[in-house]
Amino acid sequence: MTEGGRTVLILFVTAAAVSDLRRGRVYNFLTFPTLAGGLWLVAHYSPDQLPAVLGTMAVTLVFLFPFWRGGGLGAGDIKLLMALVPLMGTGWFLLSFVLSFLIGAVISAVLLIRYRDLSRTIHFAVPIGISVTLCLLLEQVGIQSPSLF
Repeated sequence: MTEGGRTVLILFVTAAAVSDLRRGRVYNFLTFPTLAGGLWLVAHYSPDQLPAVLGTMAVTLVFLFPFWRGGGLGAGDIKLLMALVPLMGTGWFLLSFVLSFLIGAVISAVLLIRYRDLSRTIHFAVPIGISVTLCLLLEQVGIQSPSLF
């Protein structure tokens, strides 16, 4: 990923996390243009990757839909994750996806222990932002993108 791409990615997840923390929402005006721009970049510069990116986005939506229906995840969080796929590539995205849920589980456990309140929820854009940052740091130190095959 280029330096400019890393910057855009960090700005995107930071804006989403701040929005989620302040308003409890990840807005469409953040996710839709980022998703469209990412898809355009993939289609323009790596058209051979487009089927994998679209497939990963579809699997993400299908996998997370029950969590949204059950009230455990917001639609903005799902759109945020889907917008990350074309920007990160499928390998880094899947690692970030898993890390997001692990980080979210740790944050939830800490909140549960601290406040002893089962009704507390976390703003999931924060663990997503942390996981994306960790993946970018791993890439920066020279670790290769996780391979799907």
